[in-house]
Amino acid sequence: MIPRTEYPVSSRIPEEAEFWMPTEEDIPDDEGIGYFRGVWMILGVTSEEARTIVSAEAAQIAVLGELASSESQFEEIARACDTGVVDGVRDEAIRRQLLQRIPSFSEGEPEDFYADLGDLEVGVAGLAHALSYIGAVPVASCRGHVSEHRWSENPVVFAAVDRQRAEWLEPLLDEAGCGFHIDPSRPEFLVIDAPSVVESNALAKLIVDRFDGMDRFDRWLDLSAL
Repeated sequence: MIPRTEYPVSSRIPEEAEFWMPTEEDIPDDEGIGYFRGVWMILGVTSEEARTIVSAEAAQIAVLGELASSESQFEEIARACDTGVVDGVRDEAIRRQLLQRIPSFSEGEPEDFYADLGDLEVGVAGLAHALSYIGAVPVASCRGHVSEHRWSENPVVFAAVDRQRAEWLEPLLDEAGCGFHIDPSRPEFLVIDAPSVVESNALAKLIVDRFDGMDRFDRWLDLSAL
């Protein structure tokens, strides 16, 4: 089972959107922007990199949906997807299946970096990298958690997105069943939300499949200057 949040999804660009984009001077050397904790810049993602992560995430979501029978079990297996380590999954039979079906999974302590999802959470890793691929700037993400300490109950990606890219994304959000909103505490960013990891991954796949090159948009950042 895949946890799903039922709410009115709106793919319309919010009227209050600021369409702020960082300049070279705004890009830090070793952390992210927006005053989020534990984040980093994801810039200049290539088509191959984005497609690899979106595909790996889709495969993991399919396994998640098949093996998880409750929200708590979904969290255990999703955490294994986040880290590549299955030791937190209490059901021994499920641990064995995960090791058999996802070759990159292992037992033991997590590595410093899990490459399959770019060290992000399953359900938002693909979308974050797809947004970077089209020249937007993902700044924070969360797949949604059942914990009391969660900061989102459903998948969200905060991103700096200019008007051109937002308008290009708008019909894709509608097709995937995702939405836009603005967080009043960080109004400079557009937030893309989804009822579940299924929709967020579907949006990521639409982005990488439909994007036809950077010539579509104005250039806003010289990555060679960073």
